[in-house]
Amino acid sequence: MRIRPRNLAPILLLLLVGTGVYLNSLDNGFVYDDLVTVEENFFIRDWSNLGKFFSRDYYARSEEYSFRPLVTLTYFSDWALFREDPRGYHLTNLLLHLLAGLAVYALARKICSAPGLGFLTALIFLVHPAQTEAVNGISFREDLLCAIFCFLSLLSFVKTGWKGKMDTKSYALSLLFFILALLAKEMAVALPVVIAAYLRIIQRRRWTELLRPSILVFFLIAALYGAARLLFLFQAGTLPAAPEFGDPFARLVLALKSLGLYGRLAFLPVRLTVEYPDPFSPVIWSSYLVLPALLTAAFLLAAGIRGKNPIGKFGLAFFFLALLPVLNLVPTARLGAERFIYLPLMGFAVWAAETLGQLSVGRRKVVIPAALVFLIALGAGTVSRNRDWADNYTLFKRAVEVSPGSSKARHGLGNEYFRLGRTAAAIEEFQRAIAIFPREPLYYNSLGVAYGEEGRFEESLLQFQRSAALNPGDPLVRLNLSTLFLRTGDIGRALEEIDGFIAARPFEPDGYLNRGEILLAQSDFSAAADSFRQALALHPRSFSALSGLGYCHYRLGEWDEARYYWERALEIDPRQPGLRRNLELIPAD
Repeated sequence: MRIRPRNLAPILLLLLVGTGVYLNSLDNGFVYDDLVTVEENFFIRDWSNLGKFFSRDYYARSEEYSFRPLVTLTYFSDWALFREDPRGYHLTNLLLHLLAGLAVYALARKICSAPGLGFLTALIFLVHPAQTEAVNGISFREDLLCAIFCFLSLLSFVKTGWKGKMDTKSYALSLLFFILALLAKEMAVALPVVIAAYLRIIQRRRWTELLRPSILVFFLIAALYGAARLLFLFQAGTLPAAPEFGDPFARLVLALKSLGLYGRLAFLPVRLTVEYPDPFSPVIWSSYLVLPALLTAAFLLAAGIRGKNPIGKFGLAFFFLALLPVLNLVPTARLGAERFIYLPLMGFAVWAAETLGQLSVGRRKVVIPAALVFLIALGAGTVSRNRDWADNYTLFKRAVEVSPGSSKARHGLGNEYFRLGRTAAAIEEFQRAIAIFPREPLYYNSLGVAYGEEGRFEESLLQFQRSAALNPGDPLVRLNLSTLFLRTGDIGRALEEIDGFIAARPFEPDGYLNRGEILLAQSDFSAAADSFRQALALHPRSFSALSGLGYCHYRLGEWDEARYYWERALEIDPRQPGLRRNLELIPAD
């Protein structure tokens, strides 16, 4: 994007405002999926793993559910720069959000009826509270990258000059940015329809002109990618299997309710939450979101028929069309998520800016102050919402308050209670999650872990069996079963389960750590040391592997090696008085 002197002041103001409303997000920690996608993801710590991007290992090791190599690549670079400091990752997300805002500004200046409205569009996009999930969640970075490349693709297409001879360079860039958007997130598949809407609504092109080869190429790329995404570009076991998804009428009702949720988020971004109710029977057939759904559908229909401003109409068309991939027409396990509105909100911002522009004609003394109050309110909402993302406990506590009918919110809060040592409260939340959605194997697995922590081993085993029945061969269940059998003294079954876990996920250190503990229980210190070394090779700063190796060498009488590993463990976590006492037990040279 070439910056002209007259655009410098608006650009600096956009950067200043965008940074200001998200400045308090930089001190947030790793939250939600960030723990598995970034903090505990050893895949991103070794550049040699880039070669695995084109293997089936990518899905299991990158913790991505579908093929999003551009996103994973940013995690590699962030790890190289920031290691385990979440502030660096949040800074990257903020910079990407600012870049998206500048792309919106460049695009809106091209399509809006006045340059000032392009600036207003970008400002609304940057400060809208519904954008906070995509910006605060490091693991939701795909939405930022997808949006940036979609905006750049549409901007390049607008620059091709359909009114005269097509600019082939801009056209080639548009295709390239579209492909990059798809490699960031599959939601970009809706872009060809958005381009068609631009030509029809703003350029007023005839329907037959939309059949030109230069347009059909976008649809062909989208079709090929869509087929690949459904056939093999996803992690096995992640597609929803709920029986409700087989009913076409239920799916249409769910799609309408999803539209209502996104309409409510755009127009009234309050009571935001990371988890909304699960999209199953109680939600599908209840009155939940019926009114917002009907109001949103009626508004879009009325604005499309009666709206006189073609740019505003295109903005609403952009909003609706960009939402198509996430409206549950192709079923997902979510009613909706705030991050899914990140890309479509550009269309809402265009409509809002154009509407305010029309209202200001002859009423500038009233409309301009009202617009400022509107923007300040949006910015204040964003600053406030950023605080909810400070840590997982705060995030899920808020989620349960706003959305008590979400099994995911209940399960997330239960995990936080368990982490804090409040096992009884965790069990209660896991049981509530199961009551809401009894077909999720992860909930039974978590309940089994909590029961095991309380010494309720028979109940724990029952929950693991229920989890395994719903998801046969789940490696996580085998890992937890190995711990359970170790606690109950069934070493043979413990080894059988942990060997099964290692066979399924040989790249995770937890399997070798558990195997080391099991072998320690058999006093097989040499074999246990081998397992701890394998864990250490995968995670060189593993406190458990280092302390375990130290203990193995101590029991084998290898004093120098024991001292070496225990001292390395203390460097990682000095708050271990037990290790210091162990070092004192080592005989002097």
